[in-house]
Amino acid sequence: MQPVRRINGFPVLLAIAAMLCAAMPALADARDISVGGVFICRITHDAAGYTSYARATQVNQRITEVLSNPQFRQGGNVVVRAMGAAATISVGNALIFTVMPEDTDGTMSTLDLAKYWAKLLAQGLSKALPGSGFYF
Repeated sequence: MQPVRRINGFPVLLAIAAMLCAAMPALADARDISVGGVFICRITHDAAGYTSYARATQVNQRITEVLSNPQFRQGGNVVVRAMGAAATISVGNALIFTVMPEDTDGTMSTLDLAKYWAKLLAQGLSKALPGSGFYF
């Protein structure tokens, strides 16, 4: 029987831990909005009396409702409307987002940000419901 040679385990464990950490995906934030593998945004600001977490939960619930609604199996239009200083994003008549001035970083208007998010939402919904077509 061959004698077992001891190896100082600490550097080996450290190297393994480093490789595992590098290979692990980043954890999603509860405020992330995505659909069909398309990341749309992260709601980072409280607005209109709702926390960023409550706003994100509401948006994700609304997206789920669209995905489960037979009316949208063939797709639909993603619509952006200006609403004072805010902007809304809807699928058909179903409100999905209200984009507030707090959501912008100052480089674009709420309407421009809503258009950008709406484009990503349409892409994600089309991927989540294969065979459908969502258009912005």
